[in-house]
Amino acid sequence: MNTSHVAPDIAPASGPGTVPPAVSGPSFVEALVDPANVFGRPEAVAAHPWFSDEEKRTILLSWARDALAIEQVAAGRLPADLRPRSCTDAVIEALARFDPSAAREYVGAVRAIRGDRTGRRGRRSASPERGGINRLSA
Repeated sequence: MNTSHVAPDIAPASGPGTVPPAVSGPSFVEALVDPANVFGRPEAVAAHPWFSDEEKRTILLSWARDALAIEQVAAGRLPADLRPRSCTDAVIEALARFDPSAAREYVGAVRAIRGDRTGRRGRRSASPERGGINRLSA
């Protein structure tokens, strides 16, 4: 006699990417690998209810690195009107809440990449210590 059975209201999960019913959101690894696709906006990382501040910082650092690399490649190869819209400023702004020092370093890197090629002049906002960064876009 076969005594094993599955409760009628619980169907077993199958297939790749299947999320068990108890899990409601991305894993830390998913968020780290592709934060832009997982969250859509940097502010969503900062407001995430169950990632720790350190996990949020790490995800935002990953996102900042990715955004900066895209911006650097685009700046060197594409005319200004064909460059993808950058979310680098928003990522750095969110990162400043968790790691002001890293945010300042990214601000410096963005300035170096944008340099005189864009002809933009920055305007200032609050310092990273107070939750803001120096704005880089006009």
